[in-house]
Amino acid sequence: MVLSYLAPNIESRLSYKSEFNQKVFETVEIDEILNNDSEDTFLKLLKTFLNKNAISGVQPKTLALVIDKETLVLKEYIVKTWGEEYPCLAQNEYFSMKAVEKAGVKIPNIQLSKNRKFLLVEKFNYQKEKDEYLGFEEVLVLQGKNRDKKYSGSYEQVAKIIYAVSTDKVYSISQYYKTMVMNYLLKNGDAHLKNFGVLYDNDFKNINFSPAYDIVNTVVYVYRDKPALTMFGKKVWWGKEELVRFGVVHCYLSKVQASKMYEECIEAIKATKNELEEEMRKDKAFQNIGLKMLETWNLSLDKKTYKELPLETVRHWNKSKKS
Repeated sequence: MVLSYLAPNIESRLSYKSEFNQKVFETVEIDEILNNDSEDTFLKLLKTFLNKNAISGVQPKTLALVIDKETLVLKEYIVKTWGEEYPCLAQNEYFSMKAVEKAGVKIPNIQLSKNRKFLLVEKFNYQKEKDEYLGFEEVLVLQGKNRDKKYSGSYEQVAKIIYAVSTDKVYSISQYYKTMVMNYLLKNGDAHLKNFGVLYDNDFKNINFSPAYDIVNTVVYVYRDKPALTMFGKKVWWGKEELVRFGVVHCYLSKVQASKMYEECIEAIKATKNELEEEMRKDKAFQNIGLKMLETWNLSLDKKTYKELPLETVRHWNKSKKS
């Protein structure tokens, strides 16, 4: 019944017939969302596009049909916001994703709203030139698992399946490897099986690693957080030696290639740190989370392995919070 109601309104590579008629949705100008990022605006978007929503996750989010008033191009965006439990999550994800992009990994088009309450993420499975949707499949499904198993498995298994299904294996495995290095450097403990996927066209001639998505620094909210899946049998924040070894043994890279890619990721972190510091100067409400992000990234820059955050770092955070 639920699928019958939603099916006519969800557009993707596959479509479904239903006893219900397709709903006509109003569109929203992108500037209206970016400049009016209030709780009322989010609730309005949620209500307007309720029949088009089929996205899951802990973070409050909604799909929206957004039009650029200058180009008049209509696009689907995911509008993400946050609550008290995860303060400044939009900024956290924005700068984490921008760091990933600087490392040479393809990401969706993202925009941060004026008051930093919303992160707008353009859906990446639509090809405007051909006016068609690409297929998208999560690694979770490729492994034949249900969503309650998204935290089971290893990054080695993900590498194996990405390499197996991809048509451009060099591109896909390189993109995956850099994404994994960035997840460790950024301290993203939520890189589970639903957060990796492949895109493919209708004739399956092109099947490759999708743009990276849903990457945030999780340890700033849960300081004991660890990687979502295992690497080398453990959930540990591995350093340079192990991450390069992962690239060589499981991503089919030479040691020179893996080391070069790792260093490119390090440089991406350094470059993004400057932008993060500038954001902290502009937005005092972001300073606490921004400082924690900087400190965890600094740990990554020393290239060592950490089982969890050093106790002195956590004590400093607690002291800063009290003051």
